[in-house]
Amino acid sequence: MTALRVAIGAVAGVTGGPATYVTELVRALRALDDEDMDLTVLTDCPNAFSDIDVATVEMPLPSPWAQPWWDNVSVPRVLRGGGFDVYHGTKHALPLLGAPRGLRQVVTIHDLAVYAEPMTFSWAQRMQLYVHLRHCSRAADRIICVSEHAASDVVNRLGIPRDRITVVSHGIGASFRPIDDPDRRAAVRRGYGVEEGSFLLAYVGTSQPRKRIDVAIEAVRRLVDQGLPVTFAIAGRRRPGFEPSWIESPPPFVRVLGEIEADALVDLLGAADVMVSPSSYEGFGLTFAEAMACGTPVVGVAVTSVPEVVGEGGVLVSAPDVDEVADALGRLLRDEEFRAMKSQAARARAASMSWERAALASAEVYRAAQTD
Repeated sequence: MTALRVAIGAVAGVTGGPATYVTELVRALRALDDEDMDLTVLTDCPNAFSDIDVATVEMPLPSPWAQPWWDNVSVPRVLRGGGFDVYHGTKHALPLLGAPRGLRQVVTIHDLAVYAEPMTFSWAQRMQLYVHLRHCSRAADRIICVSEHAASDVVNRLGIPRDRITVVSHGIGASFRPIDDPDRRAAVRRGYGVEEGSFLLAYVGTSQPRKRIDVAIEAVRRLVDQGLPVTFAIAGRRRPGFEPSWIESPPPFVRVLGEIEADALVDLLGAADVMVSPSSYEGFGLTFAEAMACGTPVVGVAVTSVPEVVGEGGVLVSAPDVDEVADALGRLLRDEEFRAMKSQAARARAASMSWERAALASAEVYRAAQTD
């Protein structure tokens, strides 16, 4: 029997949820050791896969603005000569033209934030996403969504039948786990200026308008004004063009870290007392899951996919409101027993998410697409 030849489109040179998704998915697919599946990764960043035994084809992506060329010229050029059976576009795009006849196509749609909050995207981003989301949702033989909420959004906003969609939740990397050594945890906290008796809060993710980081900063300011010794560390890349005042002139209790190395990210989440993200829209919310795997309870907003990801692993508020977020943070920080209970619940919730499960489910989607 001939192995199923699968090409996976992987934009991995820009940090963020989709890049984590595709690198971890490829790693888990290879770990299945499935002799009936042959994987090739089409990527702008082969180094992201250098520790995985998988074939790669390098396709440069000089800037995010070149994404349409990458999806619609570079990808089909490789697909036409590759003899592939299935192509998986992992970032809500499939080639508009030029895909080989007979090639089955799978696409992952992470979210429809551009429809829910269009003004948080630039005009060029909106136009690109509108075109590609409508096209890929219709051209795909099968669609993967990363949460039930995302699947419902695709059905309701794009008019796609639910039976063409498979929900495949994210997993959590093995490195995300609690810091068991109290001395090491204290040392990480001291690196952020947090001494014994003080608190460390973290935000991890892309800095962009819909994440409502300004709400978190103002909520922390309330706690500081009430006498709580709190440091708020903000880690992650900044979306191009997003220039809030708190980045250039952060309050004294804020540490703007920018992009940090993977090990430092794990340490930050493991050392934090709470991870807070008042995001008003999430397709999944991977950083919530990663924080919970580290035993760190979270504060978020009970909208979109956040409740299904967080479960009992944190405190959810009804809106990205400063008063509500400050109250939730204050309860967790002031009540050590409550925080410990939520930490335990967070670890239990995170334990249900694995990249192995995601890989098994994705492999089934590839096979289903081939037989459609």
